[in-house]
Amino acid sequence: MKFRTLQNLAPQHHQHSTSIITASSNKIPHLIVGAGLAGCLLAWRLQQAGQRFILIGSSAMPSAFGVAAGVINPVTGRWMTKTWNFGPLLPKVVETYRAIEQQFGIQVYRPIPEIRFCQNAEDLKRVGRRMRNPRYQNVLSHMAVAGEAAPEFNDDFGTFRIDQAAYVDLPLVVQTLRASFAALGQFRDETFLHSELQPAANGWQYRDLHADKVIFCEGAAMRDNPWFKNLPLKPAKGETLLCQSPALRLPQKLYHHKKWFLPYPDGSFRIGATYDESDLSDAPTEAKKDELLKAAHVALKEPHQVEVTAHLSGIRPSSLDSRPIIGAHPTELGLYLLNGLGSKGASTAPSMTQQLTEHILKKSPIENEVNLVRFD
Repeated sequence: MKFRTLQNLAPQHHQHSTSIITASSNKIPHLIVGAGLAGCLLAWRLQQAGQRFILIGSSAMPSAFGVAAGVINPVTGRWMTKTWNFGPLLPKVVETYRAIEQQFGIQVYRPIPEIRFCQNAEDLKRVGRRMRNPRYQNVLSHMAVAGEAAPEFNDDFGTFRIDQAAYVDLPLVVQTLRASFAALGQFRDETFLHSELQPAANGWQYRDLHADKVIFCEGAAMRDNPWFKNLPLKPAKGETLLCQSPALRLPQKLYHHKKWFLPYPDGSFRIGATYDESDLSDAPTEAKKDELLKAAHVALKEPHQVEVTAHLSGIRPSSLDSRPIIGAHPTELGLYLLNGLGSKGASTAPSMTQQLTEHILKKSPIENEVNLVRFD
């Protein structure tokens, strides 16, 4: 997807445009569009750097963060591959969420042991090879024989442990940051209208706001953004179930048995997640609910009665190469993007927001692997 296509579709306004808006307004350095995890963490970083901003996003709109379990998993997928850039990402993950915990007196980052079940003999061979690979020695450990690690689950081929897993309470992160920004008059809980963003002298005008820079953190809603919509976002719908079962009390571990099971301290647990690129509607579906419940009954040894207390769905904003997409628009001065975090937002957002903040404030270069110009 060439950027010249994106440029052709973008509104034809540049810094030398004659259609300049000069109305009086509130002048701010940064306007952030999208108040999900990426937008809120970016705003928090700008705040930490002493920068003024306005964050705009509607709490009434569907969101990925409200659905996601916030799982940070070092080894993923059928082939048990190490998560992209996990080593460099993890320290920033811990630093960021711990700093937010300390600032607001909340707990959002929870390390948790992870147990993954081998599904066949090939899985056993594969994990054996992974454990002999030095790249995996800090994230894989302790292979257990069938039936040893988790007696609540069917286990025909044994398990292995994944180290350094965790989960993040993303709704609490976002709600806490939104509330703190709102108290300072820096969060507007409203839908952003792209048609009302216009070029102005030395920046951009949005209603009463004049911003030097506009940073879009819109997730799957990027498809409606006239300046960035031709970047190759690959949205995929995911659904999860929040459940409880009177007779099932799972220990505090993350279990991966084709689908994952995440127990919470109150005795409830989450089952997830589905993946669907064809249905990009916001509504949860009975078909995916049945898929998840069937997976639960197949995984659990006893026929437990499972009550679904919440059925959640959201759109993951992934990219074609499964890497974040960040950086400056190549022709429209002052426009920036942070997107493409997909299902890894809990682990990638801390580093990506820091990298974009340093690029905007210090002109630090964007890493080639995540720079949006890679699609030109």
